[in-house]
Formats: sequence, C-alpha cells, structure tokens
Amino acid sequence: MRRYSWIGLVASALVGMVGVGVALGQVTGRIVGPGATRLEIAVSPLADTGGGKEAGARFAEVVARNLSLSGYFRVLDSKAYIEGPTPADPSQINFANWSVLGAKAVIKGTATQSGNTLSVEARLFDVAQRSQVGGERYSGDADLLPQMGRRFADKVMEYLTGERGPFDSRIAFASRRGGRAKEILVMSVDGFDVSMVTNNRTINIAPSWSPDVATVLFTSFMDGNPSLYRADVTGRSLQRISSARGLNLGGRWSPDGRMIAISLERGGNSDIFLLDGEGHVLKQLTNGPEIDVSPTWSPDGRQIAFVSARTGSPQIYVMAADGSAPRRITSQGSYNTSPNWSPKGDLIAYVSRDQGFNVFTLSLKTNQVRQLTGGQGNNEDPSFSPDGRYVVFSSTRVGRPALFLADTAGEHQVQLTRSGGDDTSPSWSMRLP
Repeated sequence: MRRYSWIGLVASALVGMVGVGVALGQVTGRIVGPGATRLEIAVSPLADTGGGKEAGARFAEVVARNLSLSGYFRVLDSKAYIEGPTPADPSQINFANWSVLGAKAVIKGTATQSGNTLSVEARLFDVAQRSQVGGERYSGDADLLPQMGRRFADKVMEYLTGERGPFDSRIAFASRRGGRAKEILVMSVDGFDVSMVTNNRTINIAPSWSPDVATVLFTSFMDGNPSLYRADVTGRSLQRISSARGLNLGGRWSPDGRMIAISLERGGNSDIFLLDGEGHVLKQLTNGPEIDVSPTWSPDGRQIAFVSARTGSPQIYVMAADGSAPRRITSQGSYNTSPNWSPKGDLIAYVSRDQGFNVFTLSLKTNQVRQLTGGQGNNEDPSFSPDGRYVVFSSTRVGRPALFLADTAGEHQVQLTRSGGDDTSPSWSMRLP
C-alpha cells in the first residue's frame, strides 16, 4: 500500500454536525479570501483518550500548518493557550479562555492509538456562540495521521468558506537537493512529507500527475535521449512511454486518463501530438514550421491550450482537442509561456516576460489579465491547486529557485520549500482518492 493511500482510512461526519449554511456568530462573514482579514483560530492538541498524546499533538501541528498556508486564518500561537487538551464536548471547554486570546474559532478533539491503529475525532467550534460548527472522525494506520490532518484542514475551509480546501493533495517537482542531478520529487503541500520518485543521477524535468494521482509523467535523459517516462510515486514502477528521437516534453494526461498531449520534436521542429497510454501516436494536432509546446487540457477535455511562436514570439493559444480551430488568447506581452488550465475552467495561468518572468492569469470569460507576481526575482511554471484558488510556482526571489504558493489574487504568497534545492517545474495534483 502506498504510504499516502487512503485505503483503510475511514472518514465520517459526526452525528449532528452543523451544516455550512448555519450562522456562525462572529465567524460569519469574516471568511472572504486569502489576503483579506484573517479569522483568528486556535488549534488545540487533541486530548489523549488512550495512547494518543503524541498523535494528538502532531495532528494539531499539521492542521495549523495547512490553515496558515490557506491565507484565510491567523492561527494563534499554541504557547499562549490557557486551556490544555480537553475532550471535544462543549460542556468541558472553557470558551472564555479562548475568547481572551482573541480566538473566534477553536479546534478540539480526541486521539486514541493502539499499536499502529489510530482513531481521531476533531471538531470546530464557534467561540462566541459556544457551539459546534462541524466535525469529522478518522480511523486508520497511524502513519496516515498527516493525511488525516490535511483532510480535516480542508473540511474546516469548507465549513467556513463553503468550499473544500486543496491540501489533501501532492506537488511533484524537479530538484537538485539530492546532489548535482535533477531528480523528480513529490511532497505534501505543507512540506511535511517529501520523497524521491527518481534517483537516476541524470536530468529529469517537467513532471505532471495522472488524474488518479497514482503516477507521474516526466521527461528524463536516463537513456541518453529526452524521453517521456511514467513512474509511481514510490519510484519502484517505471515505464518508458515515448522515446522518439529528439525532445519528448510536456506530457499531460487528458482528464479521463485515456490520452497524453505532448510536444514531440521531429525534423528539428516541435509540434503537439496525442498519444495513448502506451506511447503510440494517435494524432498530430499542430503542423507548421513554428515551435508548438507546453500543452495543457481544459478540465472537460474538449480543449488544449499551448504555446506557439507562429506569430514570431511565444504566445498562448487554445485549440479543440482534435487540433481544430486554434486561436490566440494572449494579447498583452511579447513573450508568454507555460500555460496551466484551472480545474474550474475559468482561468489560465501563464508566465510572461516583463522585467523578468512573472505569473499572470487570464480569465476566459472576460479576457481580464491579472498579474500575481512582480518585482521579486523570476517566477515561473504555475500550476493550479485542485480547488482552483491557488497556484504553486517556482521563484528565485530568495536566491536559487524555490516553490511558492499564491492565491489567484496574488495577495497571499508564501514559500513552500527552502532555497538552495533548485526546485522547479511544480505540478499540483488533484485531491488524493
């Protein structure tokens, strides 16, 4: 079983859980978006109901980290907490202690561990109303505790914003942190779990996820040619998909997992092709003397955005998934690359060269362009979160490239990885099954 798998993990809503639409006292109306006024929240270590003391503290740490990353919350310093771990029973919670600290909401719960089996119950309370907002119960292998914490953080976001959070997911990226070679790594968004997919001591680039979050596509020079490979996240299963002579770059699965859009080099020129899962060419989508690269699928699988230099400089285009009706969608800037389509279908994130490289979004409904980064190094390779509210990207603002998260307004930006690892080409997965 993969370490991050949810097989054997049961999550169920607590009986009597208050729905999202229920009024939440002082909390109601305060959750607007990342970068706006943040909701003050306390995340208490879970009460130990039998062998769960360490797990309860760790669960709180994971939840607090992910809520902080969201930009919606200001997590209060646990060193200031007056009340220690108590059962998640309103009659046993001293809400006045939390109100004194400025907490508008507090998370409480219990943890029980027997051997490698862990049970966690977590609940969110409105401090002013002294009432429960919602809660979840999880049970499974103890090494799945971080995933339990991330899943609950996502539920807290759902309770208070009406939309589930994106942190029960993974990010694949290329990095030199293991040495001089460029390898493919995967990590949780909070950075607590990092593992290597490749370890071939060569150049591995441009990772992307399968829709089921089970495998990663990437281009590797391990056979001397820049070929397309597929590997599971443990790196134990490796398959070469496309090894046509020349560049095999930018492989992206279709949303239904049946086809791969990719840029293949033929005769010194790159065009967009469709492959089946075994690497057989199904169709050539572009065919011209200009370079066509970086395909990205619309969430319904009907369209593909890509980069083309057919007008003399790189610009973003959209065509039907069969290659018909290509049209240019970027009109600002003379050098636009690296498109990534939002899971909601409303935005395309891309990179534009304007006093350095910066991340922009383009609304497909209004054609409005929004700049997310600026004045802080080069910012490249944006990839949307599964809820479409954030992008992860690589930035040199702290020196060598590191991964950063930003909301789609560009107001909330936070560093995810340390500088020095040369972390590039992030790809944000869909939520874990």
